[in-house]
Amino acid sequence: MTVGGCTASRMEQRNGCWVRQVRSFPSSVKEEIGPCARPTPVWSEDRLTRLVQECVMHADYRWQSSALVAWNRGDTLPEREPEEKVLTACMARAETVLNAEKGAVEQRLSEVSQERDLLKANLEKEREAYQASIDKVRAKHDASLEQARAQHDEHMARARDQMHESNGRLTEVLGEAAKKPAPAAIATATSSSTSEGKANTQSDSLARGDSASRGDSNSSSRRDSSSRKDSTTRGPTVAKPTSGAPLPMCPPPSVAKQVRADASRQEPAGAEEPMTCNPQKPAESFEPAPAVQPVLATPSEQTAKAPTPLKPDGEQPGSAE
Repeated sequence: MTVGGCTASRMEQRNGCWVRQVRSFPSSVKEEIGPCARPTPVWSEDRLTRLVQECVMHADYRWQSSALVAWNRGDTLPEREPEEKVLTACMARAETVLNAEKGAVEQRLSEVSQERDLLKANLEKEREAYQASIDKVRAKHDASLEQARAQHDEHMARARDQMHESNGRLTEVLGEAAKKPAPAAIATATSSSTSEGKANTQSDSLARGDSASRGDSNSSSRRDSSSRKDSTTRGPTVAKPTSGAPLPMCPPPSVAKQVRADASRQEPAGAEEPMTCNPQKPAESFEPAPAVQPVLATPSEQTAKAPTPLKPDGEQPGSAE
C-alpha cells in the first residue's frame, strides 16, 4: 500500500488475480486487475503426474513474477506460454528427472549388489575356514581314537599271549607231576597208658596217592587236622571188661592173704575156687584207625611210645601159695 499526496493505492489478490486499488480525494476508488495465476490442481499420488504438476506450477510462478514487475512499471504484461507447450516441456523434464533417479537407483542397486557379493564371499570364506577347523579337529580325534584302539588291541594281544604261555607252563607242570610215581604211605601210632587202667592210642596215617596230582593236599590236611583234634578232645580211652560179670577189685596184699586163708578153711571139698583177682589191663582200642590221608609234603618223623605194663603194689593173691 502506497500513499502519495491525496492518493492511496493498495494491491491484493482476489480469486487468483492481482488487483490494484487506488483511492483519491475526496472519495473516488479506482481498481486495476493485473496478472492472474493458474488454478491450483489436485495433487496426484502418481510420481510422473506429480512431477508434471509441479513443473507447471513452477512455470506459472515464474510468469507471475515477471508479469508483476512489468505491471508495476506500467509495461505490457509478458506473453504466457501455451498450456500444451508447458506440458510438453514439463513431461520431458519429468522424464529426465525420472531417468536421473532411475540411474541413481540403479547405481545404488549395483553398490548394494557389490556389498552383498562381498558379504557372501566373506561368509563363504569364514564357512570354509570353520569347516577346515572342524575337519582338522575331527581328523585329530579320529587319529587319537585309532591310536587308543591300536594300543588296546596290542595290550589285549599281549595279555592273551601271556595267558596262553602261563596255561602252557601249567599244563607242562601238571604233566610232569602226573608222570612221577606215587610215594609209599607212612603211618605213625602213639599209645599211652596209666596206672589207673586208662589207655590212649593215637594214630596218624599219612600217604601220598593219586589225589596229589588232583591238588587235594589242602583238603587232606584239613581232614587230618580235624581227626587229630577229635581224637584229642575225646580224651583217653578207658579199658573195658571182656566178660559179662564184673571183675572184683583187688584188695591190698595183707588183706588178700587173710581172705584167702579164711576161705580155704570154710569151703568144703569139691567147692569151686573163688574168683581170683587179676589186675586190670588196658584193652586194645577198638576205635577205627583214621583213613590214610594223602599229602604232598613228606611228614616229619614221629616217635612211637610202647605202653607201660601195670605193676601191682604187692604180691599177687596166688603168689602166697
